[in-house]
Amino acid sequence: MSEAHEPTLNTPEELTVERGPIDVVLLFVVACLVSIGVLAVYNGSALKSYFLSDAGDDLFYFRKQAQGALGGLVAMMIASRIDYRVYQRRILLLVGGSLVLLSLTRVPGIATTVNGATRWIRLAGVTFQPAELVKLVAVAFLAASITKKGHAMTKFFESFFAHGLVFLPFIALLMAQPDFGSSIVICTMVGLMLFVGGSRVSYMFAFAASGGLLAYAAISTRSYRMERITAWLDPWADAQDTGYHLVNSFVALARGGLTGTGFGEGGGRLGYIPELYNDFVAASVGEEFGLVGMAVLATLYIIFVWRGLVISREARDTFGAYLAFGLTMLIGIQAGINLCVVTGVLPTKGLTLPFVSYGRSSLVLLLFAVGVLLNIGQNNDDLHAERVAADAEAERQAALREKDERANARRRERAIRQLEEREHG
Repeated sequence: MSEAHEPTLNTPEELTVERGPIDVVLLFVVACLVSIGVLAVYNGSALKSYFLSDAGDDLFYFRKQAQGALGGLVAMMIASRIDYRVYQRRILLLVGGSLVLLSLTRVPGIATTVNGATRWIRLAGVTFQPAELVKLVAVAFLAASITKKGHAMTKFFESFFAHGLVFLPFIALLMAQPDFGSSIVICTMVGLMLFVGGSRVSYMFAFAASGGLLAYAAISTRSYRMERITAWLDPWADAQDTGYHLVNSFVALARGGLTGTGFGEGGGRLGYIPELYNDFVAASVGEEFGLVGMAVLATLYIIFVWRGLVISREARDTFGAYLAFGLTMLIGIQAGINLCVVTGVLPTKGLTLPFVSYGRSSLVLLLFAVGVLLNIGQNNDDLHAERVAADAEAERQAALREKDERANARRRERAIRQLEEREHG
């Protein structure tokens, strides 16, 4: 990817390229994940919302998730029609705006606290999680910055130090909420993008070491994070408290077996798995659809990453290549972490499963990101046509050379026959 086209300043005329066909595979995969999410949210929240609401409304969370899906569909359609290079020219405005929104989580009266974490803000009657927007803006900023720096990414200050200064206030605000999971996702995505952007391997080791030290400090200074580590190492030691989530996730997956108990027949929906429609929604899928269901879910994310990387590889410019790569890895990393948490491969974190877990603002922004990917892919069509034309021209030239070689061979044969006739004549 570091060998992509050199960055250029795009004029309005250059932005009006002919749009190619939409990536049907990517769109189908996302539609499957969103549909699974809407059904899983209803299944996991129906009993809870029925007993907690005064009117016995079992569709409370389902309606909100469906609203998020419809709003996300509109956002995806809009994003797919906006030329992705607009974000490159407006990147400073996007970074500043996202930092302001993230800072509002520290403002009383605007910030909203849920389960001890102040990750949401409420503006104009709408509850919103700024961290979801920060993730997308971080990708766009890195794509624009790496494109601009080019070969200077091999220098320590340009690749490691300068980007660290930019992301330091974002990570500090996220940790103050606290939102350790989003911080991990962003840092991992930053490391990957810097690596593919040309940063030296030695800098990446320094980045990983710095991240490891900061993660150790964040975990060791908060008792509940240490409890998550010990519960992950031996969840059965305190199955009724610190290991409760993980133990019951294991129970749900074990009950599911190969093919599951059937939709709506899982015991987790009765309440013994907290956050069944949110962080642990995959446990519900595993219980009711078994190993087969989990395999299908993982396969959908693998296909999503594959299509995103194809769009990145075929992008017309460097910014599009890095933007598509970053958005793909952002969603892929978060999905991988969530599935690993549910299956006990990683300690529990407050990370949702993209497109599937409950959350309107998250779903809308994720679908907006898909729209950006689709736009990059559609703008790649001209490049595809150029490659097809170049291949056709290469085949034509090869055919002409082959024709010339056959003609030369025939001339040589005639000349040899003429010489032989003279010798025998």
